[in-house]
Amino acid sequence: MSALTVIFCVWTLVALCAVFFIRGASARIEQPVGVKPAQPSRYSIAE
Repeated sequence: MSALTVIFCVWTLVALCAVFFIRGASARIEQPVGVKPAQPSRYSIAE
């Protein structure tokens, strides 16, 4: 392999690791599929 190919492969690996790390470290605030939002009870004081 030429030196440019090695450099390209190393940079690609570093970029992929950075993307996967950032995606894994980000907070997930999405609700799971099929879960309905909680509704207040009929006798709730907070209403």
